[in-house]
Amino acid sequence: MGKFNFISLLLIGSLIIGLAGCTSLPTGNTSKLKVMSRDKKEFNTLYGDMFHTQNDSIKIQLVEPKNIELEKNDSNYVQALQQSIEEKQLDVLQLSTYDYNRLSEAGFLLDLESLVVRDYYNIDTIYPSITRFLRDQGDGRLYGFAPTFQRQVIYYNIDLFDQYGIEPPRDGMNWQELIDLARLFPSDGDEQSRIYGGFTCFGLNKENPLRELGLMIGLSTGLRAINLDTMQVTMDTEGWKQAYQQAQEALSTNAINVRGYNSDEDFDAQQLFAKGQQAMLIAHEPSWAYSVLDYIKSGKSEVKPFRVGMVVGPTDASNREITRDLNLSNDYIYAIRANSSNVDAAWELLKFMQGNEVASKLAKRPDHGIPSRMGQTSDYYGINLDGFYHLTSVQQGGYVDDPKEIIPDEFYEKYEEITYRELNQVEKSRKSFDEALQTIQRDAQVALDEAMLARKVHQENGREEPDHGMVTDMTINWDNFRKVPFK
Repeated sequence: MGKFNFISLLLIGSLIIGLAGCTSLPTGNTSKLKVMSRDKKEFNTLYGDMFHTQNDSIKIQLVEPKNIELEKNDSNYVQALQQSIEEKQLDVLQLSTYDYNRLSEAGFLLDLESLVVRDYYNIDTIYPSITRFLRDQGDGRLYGFAPTFQRQVIYYNIDLFDQYGIEPPRDGMNWQELIDLARLFPSDGDEQSRIYGGFTCFGLNKENPLRELGLMIGLSTGLRAINLDTMQVTMDTEGWKQAYQQAQEALSTNAINVRGYNSDEDFDAQQLFAKGQQAMLIAHEPSWAYSVLDYIKSGKSEVKPFRVGMVVGPTDASNREITRDLNLSNDYIYAIRANSSNVDAAWELLKFMQGNEVASKLAKRPDHGIPSRMGQTSDYYGINLDGFYHLTSVQQGGYVDDPKEIIPDEFYEKYEEITYRELNQVEKSRKSFDEALQTIQRDAQVALDEAMLARKVHQENGREEPDHGMVTDMTINWDNFRKVPFK
């Protein structure tokens, strides 16, 4: 055989081997990723299907989390949670904010900072309030991504504001300014036809509107019912008194809808904003508000569909750049188990879930939450999605900032009863605010002390080991998976 022919055969042989190597990846190169998921269908719709079409070499097995039969503040809770994750060797974890906080604190989650730097992964276009929150919960480090979030916004009827020549709301207004704005609308006419300034879908609870509105005002300014450092109830304060006085004055104007939801009446027909009879609507979750917008657009309300605007707020009068409404209670944080053997594959999934393509899909109609990746084009019902990223949003608070759930649930039930009773007395002019708040503080402190003592006794007496039960494996055969278009 000549020299030329021999060399040619070698080259051809090498080319064939090379082409064969490019044709398909060996079976051994396929990564099997175990992902914790509480809702198989939702995960597939939002992330799974699209991810697999772009990553044939990574196969996902969805696994339901175990039901931990322990209170979250139990000393064994984190240990039981870690054990349940380790048993199934889960790679990607779907976590509540509470579990994210505790597991990152225990060193159980992978620090993502080095991977972000290694891959030049852009986190600058993630809503800064989200990354700030995740780092705060992770003691300064980033251990996960939250692809979606919720926050409070104010929708307003542009046509009503134009009709009455009233300046529409703007970002950063405080409660007093919004109340003053609501008062500018005429309050005459019967209940079936009159206009209200605001503020909720069905109106405030007619049984105790003072309590409901006062609480909304107080929480938006950072007031809390309990000081966790001292374990003292903090209701008898000038701040809470001013919040309830502001609510009382607002209610006296008759500009705020006070009806409450009636289960015997048509659900949609009770939403005065959707019927064009309410100027402003404060919506705590966009997914809820979008159902209201659908009803407006449908024309079922027998009112001509109207233009809708949106701003963020209310803010604290002392800082108009911050709203206290960041809410991840219906959304999840996705993290990687620190000792996972599939870190690279898990990281590819997290990058994808937090990426532009998923965000663009979510932005079309953010029923599943607002995409935390900014810069997406969305103009559903004339509302620009950019508005959701205005101002800085910090964590939404309840009666108490209690990320580790120190306060027993039993206390909150009694607290509700006490505040309802006492503020009802104020509404009926049987007590002053000073008297009511003093009583609330005294009786709520007793309830708190009793709840904490009961928990201590319960823990000292011991408890049975939790029944971890079985984990349901939900392995998806992607080849047979039916594609469901995102709507």
